[in-house]
Amino acid sequence: MIERHSDDPTLLLHAALDGELDAAGTLDVEGRLAADPALAAEYARLVALRDAIRTRLPRERAPDALRARVIAMGHTPGTIKLAAPRRSGRFLERYGSLAASLALGVAVGAGSYGLIARSSDDDVQRAIVSGFIRGRLSGQTVDVATSDRHTVKPWFSGKIADATTVVDLKTDGFPLVGGRVDVVGNMPVATLVYQRREHQIALTEMPASSADGSKAPRGETHDGYSMVEWTERGRLYVAVSDLPPAELDAFGAAFRRAAAAEREDTPKP
Repeated sequence: MIERHSDDPTLLLHAALDGELDAAGTLDVEGRLAADPALAAEYARLVALRDAIRTRLPRERAPDALRARVIAMGHTPGTIKLAAPRRSGRFLERYGSLAASLALGVAVGAGSYGLIARSSDDDVQRAIVSGFIRGRLSGQTVDVATSDRHTVKPWFSGKIADATTVVDLKTDGFPLVGGRVDVVGNMPVATLVYQRREHQIALTEMPASSADGSKAPRGETHDGYSMVEWTERGRLYVAVSDLPPAELDAFGAAFRRAAAAEREDTPKP
């Protein structure tokens, strides 16, 4: 049994992954993951890697000599079952969906086992769409639920490396629902959630691949969902929704107008 107060968080992650922690140890790791997005991302990476190897590597047939020895010991091949590792259902419920979305990026590698990385726009889009789907399936699309942008913006402080642009779009028909932390590759990123009738829009903001310049809005469809992305002041914005593309484009335009107005109103140092 692994001591639950180990100073090595990596050891604890592997112990949790293998089901070697008792209830107290599991609660301890849960607390650490909740307080440290980077550690939660690493745990999700390990789960995704394990699952990808299990599903994509071929299962080797046992050598005939070994099968003969098992039969001689009184066991029929195929009846031996390994005990399943102990896992906390609540633990996997909280982090299993994150690992599942990361596993999509692992499987894309055509035989390689890598995380979703910032190597291409497609990888980023796939990760963001996975986060959108995960939120819909779990029924918990936000970590902080409020329409007050002055509450959402400081909530991200300490959870992600950079400041987040949060604007109120209620008068434009897109009221703010709240925000959450997603993971793209190994990087925690800020995602805002807005409402449009019975639909939701998830807008993710992260550093752009290029620190300078801007990129005009580009709309497309990814895995059946509407997406629009643009780059401004070294920041990449990607919005995804099940809304029609025209309405998502209208959301992006409204967000850019509000963000520009906020920057003009912010006193310069």
